[in-house]
Amino acid sequence: MTMSSPIRRFVRRVLPVLLLVPVAVAIRPVAFSVLDQRFYAYFQAKRPVPAWRSVAVVGIDAATRREVFPKPIYPLSRHQGPHARLTQRLAQAGVRAIVFDLELSTETFPQPPDSLAEALRAAGMVHLPLSMRESVSEGSRSLSVARRPDPLLVAASRGAFVIDFRIDPDGTIRRFRRDARLDRLGLETMPERLSGFRVTGPVPILFPSLTRPIPQVSYAAVLQGDPAVLATLRDRIVFVGEVGAQAEDFVAVPGLQDVGEGVRTTGLPGVAVLAATTETLLLGAPLRDASSAAVAGWLLAWSLGIAMLIPRRRPLRATFAVLGWIVLALTATGLLQVYGSLVVPGGLLLGALLLSGGYALVATYVETLRDLHASELAAAAMQHELVLARANQERFLPKAMPEIPGCEAWGINVSSAAVSGDYYDVIRRPGQDRVLLAMADVSGKGLPASLVMSSVQAALHSHAMRRDYDLESTVDGLNTLLCESTSPTTFVTMFLGELDPATRRLRFARAGHDLPILISSDGSVRRLEAGGLFLGMFPGLPCPVEEITLSLGDVLCLYTDGVTEARDAKGEEFGIERLEQTLRVHAHQTASQIGTAARLAVEGFSGLTTQADDMTLLVLRVLPGVDVPGD
Repeated sequence: MTMSSPIRRFVRRVLPVLLLVPVAVAIRPVAFSVLDQRFYAYFQAKRPVPAWRSVAVVGIDAATRREVFPKPIYPLSRHQGPHARLTQRLAQAGVRAIVFDLELSTETFPQPPDSLAEALRAAGMVHLPLSMRESVSEGSRSLSVARRPDPLLVAASRGAFVIDFRIDPDGTIRRFRRDARLDRLGLETMPERLSGFRVTGPVPILFPSLTRPIPQVSYAAVLQGDPAVLATLRDRIVFVGEVGAQAEDFVAVPGLQDVGEGVRTTGLPGVAVLAATTETLLLGAPLRDASSAAVAGWLLAWSLGIAMLIPRRRPLRATFAVLGWIVLALTATGLLQVYGSLVVPGGLLLGALLLSGGYALVATYVETLRDLHASELAAAAMQHELVLARANQERFLPKAMPEIPGCEAWGINVSSAAVSGDYYDVIRRPGQDRVLLAMADVSGKGLPASLVMSSVQAALHSHAMRRDYDLESTVDGLNTLLCESTSPTTFVTMFLGELDPATRRLRFARAGHDLPILISSDGSVRRLEAGGLFLGMFPGLPCPVEEITLSLGDVLCLYTDGVTEARDAKGEEFGIERLEQTLRVHAHQTASQIGTAARLAVEGFSGLTTQADDMTLLVLRVLPGVDVPGD
């Protein structure tokens, strides 16, 4: 069993996408990780920052270094007296916890930190920092403590906790990651200790913004005991550390930050990062990374959307559709991060869409070329068939005009398509001098009209060859044939005349056809208006037969509506009046010259190389001064 064309097209579009998405994931580290980071930072900057309700920073700023610490200022840990007084002030202010983001190792104190230890013990809520280092030995990585606080201070505090953060390859910190090796060492991270939140995977950190920074007061202002300053710290976890652009542990973060002293940059002091991480965990880590399954589903959904929704056989439109789809996908991803608190790697998504979209565009282009080639072959075959049909149709038209005693005739059929729905004929009945003049026009154009006209031509010749021929029965027979063999919307207009050259008597039936024009030898113009309705619509409806006698020098012109309805560039029709004028001017010339002049007049008026409708002309001229003797 073979698959249908739509199913094959679906499979051709879907299967490569199912392969390209894993390719995008595989090359992510070398191709899309940087884009992931850029998109993360861009979307993170758009995310509303929550109010900082649980943390605050007491910053060792330039004023503190200048007014509080005697020289030498560094290391900052050596100033145990101010640190002890600060601890007492904060405890009196009713803070929830105190965290020193300072190196409080034994080597930094000129003498044992007894006074500071006493202050820590009295406060009963102080947490100290612990720094780690990673070493590589024989292909394995081991984790060990790099710097510990002075044992006297550790004993007087709540303990020492890890404050190290893993930074992304571009030097920016975005997520808090817990190292499982800390469990074997019996260590705990500071943010987890303070928040009570157990981290099991990378947690995107909520960083402050320019409009909503972490509450920060000066170390010096706290020592001065300003009640308003101390009131802002009540019931908060207070982080003490160096702030400002000159901080030694300055860390790059996503989003622009105000670090004081008129400086704005994409970075924060380590103490602010520690505070932001703790608040993030206290809030239950509201911003989460999407799971691998969710990311895979997101990538596949948008990638398959490209494959299925882009238009076929429209490469340019397909390109814009792919670009629009990518913008829509990235916008949805950003909204998911900003308002849905779910992080999907935007760079990876863009990479998957570029791969899928690129393939889809190439596939669409190839499919378009294949379809166009098939269409061209079909069109060429159809054109060949139409050429054959036109050649066959031309056999139905008079190859040469029969000799008509005392008259001359000329005719032409110009088709607007490969084949025509117009028909003219001049038939000399066998054994008689009488001549049939026929002009017909089928509704519509092209091949369907030409097929109907072929049947009309065959039927007319069949009637003309009969011994019992008469004009009335011929017209009635043609009408019956068309009513029985064509659709209800198909009809034929026709002029059928029988000319006796000896008497110049013309009997004719006009079935809804355009008015024949008779130019008399004296230059007068007459339109033969007598007639009935068109053929093929009403069975049994008779068409009246009229009779006139032509005079020497008269010119009779039969035509189809393609002549009088030809339009110029302004949309104006050529009209019957212009045709009459042309015929009158050239009436003294031969039938061929008269007909050619009429054709050139129409073409010159319309200015078109291709006619909008079939154009057919038949000119009969009675030779002046030539009487044909009767039988």
